[in-house]
Amino acid sequence: MADWQAGESRSLTKTMVLHRMTDRIRHSLNLQTILDATATEIRLLLQVDRLMIYRFDADGSGEVIAEATNRDRLPSLLHLHFPATDIPPAARELFVKARQRVIVNVPAQETTVSYLSDDAAAGLTLEAVLNHPIQDIVQRPVDPCHVQYLTNMGVQASLVVPVFHRHHLWGLIAAHHARPKTFKAAKLEVLQFVADQVAIALEQSHLLQETQERANREALINKISLLLHAPTSIDHILQLVLEQIVRAAQGSGGRLYLSELQANQLAQLYCYGTQPECDPAHFLERTDVWQQRMTADPVLTVISPADWQIPTVGINHFLQAWMQEEKLLFSPWTVADLYQEPALEEVYPYFQTTPIRSVLIMPLWYAGQCLGCLTLFRNHVDTNILWAGKFDPDVRHQPVRQSFAVWQEMLTSQASAWTAHEVKLVQAIGTHLVMAIMQDRLYQCEREQRVLVEQRNQQLNLARAVAEEANRLKSDFLASTSHELRTPLASTLNYLKLLKEGFYDSPEELQQYIAIAHQSSENLVSIINDVLDIAKIEAGRMSVQPSWVNLPALFQEQQTLFKAESQLKGIPLVLDCAVDQVFADPMRLRQILTNLLANAFKFTAAGTIHLCAIPGTNTADIVVRDTGIGVDPAQCDLLFEPFVQADGSIKRQYGGTGLGLAICKRLIELMRGQIWLESAGLGHGTTVTCRLPTQEYDV
Repeated sequence: MADWQAGESRSLTKTMVLHRMTDRIRHSLNLQTILDATATEIRLLLQVDRLMIYRFDADGSGEVIAEATNRDRLPSLLHLHFPATDIPPAARELFVKARQRVIVNVPAQETTVSYLSDDAAAGLTLEAVLNHPIQDIVQRPVDPCHVQYLTNMGVQASLVVPVFHRHHLWGLIAAHHARPKTFKAAKLEVLQFVADQVAIALEQSHLLQETQERANREALINKISLLLHAPTSIDHILQLVLEQIVRAAQGSGGRLYLSELQANQLAQLYCYGTQPECDPAHFLERTDVWQQRMTADPVLTVISPADWQIPTVGINHFLQAWMQEEKLLFSPWTVADLYQEPALEEVYPYFQTTPIRSVLIMPLWYAGQCLGCLTLFRNHVDTNILWAGKFDPDVRHQPVRQSFAVWQEMLTSQASAWTAHEVKLVQAIGTHLVMAIMQDRLYQCEREQRVLVEQRNQQLNLARAVAEEANRLKSDFLASTSHELRTPLASTLNYLKLLKEGFYDSPEELQQYIAIAHQSSENLVSIINDVLDIAKIEAGRMSVQPSWVNLPALFQEQQTLFKAESQLKGIPLVLDCAVDQVFADPMRLRQILTNLLANAFKFTAAGTIHLCAIPGTNTADIVVRDTGIGVDPAQCDLLFEPFVQADGSIKRQYGGTGLGLAICKRLIELMRGQIWLESAGLGHGTTVTCRLPTQEYDV
């Protein structure tokens, strides 16, 4: 009766322990809390000195991440790492394929291996586990090295159960006892049940972690997408987004390179954090390795419209349509250790003086066009690993460790690989960067087109105004020219008729008629010559033949030419020639001076007219200054346009075609000179300056 009651008590204790464990596993979201509680409960259930939960790392090594110990019997191994050679690949493979559980009896040097198939493990309840028999029990001698390994650890009995997650060996539950101990079948089945519950907890934790990462990723992407479409400068936005990406990806620096949109535009580069040591004038992105990554055949990833996680309000309708389709997007090129990547050898010198060790390159593509690339950097890191005993990873056949005392391994300048989560985050943000860049470029193109249309409209309006003004001036010119032509022509014809019919009374009157007819003919020829000259100049058929011109002699010639008019109007022509010669066309220079002096005498009623030559640096200024009616300063430049005079009243009062100054300007320019007109205003006279070279030049 007492034995039955003791058995019932032990069974009840097991049931309560298992219920507590399974309830905690099913209701807790913190994996570490679950593992710590599991280790404590299992140690009490199995009555062992140490129960530890061991997790494998990607390189085959592992770490004790949860533990419950009787410190008086066995030391703690919590947070200590074990090399991959402690549990060799063959042993791990047996755990995976046979799902075996291993019990080692050190004094007997015997290993008991039991197997539990997936079908046998599936669907068991807690009560079924307590009564489920062990299947396929195999006993065999233990490897002497393993016996020595456990003995050096102070272990006399060992029980190991594998823990699987998604059909992969995640870790082990290991029970150690400092004295020989047997493990009953019921406890072994309970331990297997607990291992399966731990796998459930791992799945829950993994799903929770994925959910949290997705939520964090979506929150970050939403924040960045809103920032990308904020109504502010795109340069400021892209700089802020680059900083956000670098921090989110745990990077130390980054670069956003945007290639030239058009041939006449420059590439843009945004930088943040640690940067390679390269000449700012030579973009890192223009090296061969970066160009190959930006243009090479991509590694593509499918993204559906639901993955965008961004409101489409305010986005260009072309981009909205683009977002509604499934897309094949570029995957980043990740390099954990740039010095181990031969493709990066040409850029090694840029990084050798920096702490940068890892690189991520994300090409930015849209509709078959590479917009640029996003590059992230990560500095080297120093690692500090606590090992269970010192070992040399370079020794192939090393003896069993004699001590499992804590050994600290410090490694400096280690590479830090990019995780799948970080890569996916960068890729997702890259799609939003592409959209923002394209939207900005579409806006820029639209704005440039709008500005271009406005400029063309302004040019058309200006051209229309110029054409209308030219048409008006030509109309005025034809009206005045027809009058100017008719007057000397009519005078000539009238006096010739008088001569033909003999209507003169004396030889003196005959000579007078002949002189008047001759003067009218000269006036007519002068008008015709002006019209022909401006036509030849406008057509580009006017040429000059420059040579050395003696200015004092030319000035004397002009004074003789205008002597009669000077005496008639009582206006002296004063000469002041301080230049011996200029290099110009003699005939055209004579024509220019005659025209300028004729205007001076025409528009001057009293005062003085000065003709001066002033030396300069390789030039000479020929100045005609009068005290005539003057000109409005605002119209000084307009007077050099064809058919233009100060106003209509001048034309009516003084006559002329308005071509004289225009012809002078064109001829001066043909002789590589300059001409300009100055006046203090109406009634203050006019000064015309012609600047000509005093050095010979080739025509």
